[in-house]
Amino acid sequence: MPLALSTPQSRIWTRTCQVFLAEVAIQLGPFVPVDVGKGGLVRRLRPVAMGLAPMLALCFTIHCTRPPVTSPGAGPTSGHLAPDALAYSEVGESSWYGGNGDGFAGKPTASGEIFDPAAYTCAHRTLPLGTYLEVENQANGRRVVVKVNDRGPFAKGRILDLSRQAAKDLDFANAGVARVTIRSVDSAGRPAPIDLSLDRTDPYTIQVAALANPENIQRLSAELAAYGPVTLQDAFTRGGVAVKRIRVGSFTRAQDAQKALDQISQAFTKDRGVEPFLTRQR
Repeated sequence: MPLALSTPQSRIWTRTCQVFLAEVAIQLGPFVPVDVGKGGLVRRLRPVAMGLAPMLALCFTIHCTRPPVTSPGAGPTSGHLAPDALAYSEVGESSWYGGNGDGFAGKPTASGEIFDPAAYTCAHRTLPLGTYLEVENQANGRRVVVKVNDRGPFAKGRILDLSRQAAKDLDFANAGVARVTIRSVDSAGRPAPIDLSLDRTDPYTIQVAALANPENIQRLSAELAAYGPVTLQDAFTRGGVAVKRIRVGSFTRAQDAQKALDQISQAFTKDRGVEPFLTRQR
């Protein structure tokens, strides 16, 4: 985490400190004559104040290099980085997967790792694969650290899909869903920023629908071609039904992806049975 000395305000404090200490050094210098009538009062204190300059330097150093202070619970809840880029924070509904009969156990995740319901992992639509998150159940305050290794959830209104074990630890496996707060952390659970450079290696895309009927897949793909390259991704529903995820576009910047998403959402109204959303290509 960069120190406050790197900020414009702290650089001003540093220069002020240097000028002030230079004046103190002159006042306390052994070769400067004492003249009370010309500001020599400080010089007269020389014998009892030889440690004053180092003490002042220490005080300025502590003040200028202390990290910024944030109030508990501060930070955005809309899914964006905090202004100081310390950590990502988001609030919303979480579900879980890996239960008996849903067919996900033992299958490859978006990261290529094999999904293990007993591991501490999760699926998020857009956060870089490999990101660690602290997930807090707002109902009981329980917390768990998980790694993003998959994409989802694909149900409307949910921000996270946890492994079965993580849901058990948060005590909502029986309920199915819970309202949670997620924060980006490192593997040891300490607050950490998101590595935004990963955006270039895993572009954003827009998932428009997941369909099983070949005719519907072909028809929708042809309509979407006007908005960019269309790709089809094999997937399975929780019931084990094979579907094609229909996606359009490839965007390095989230802002560009959001603009295209808005256009597609306006063109393909809800009565068409599609609800486009942002995700990643893998």
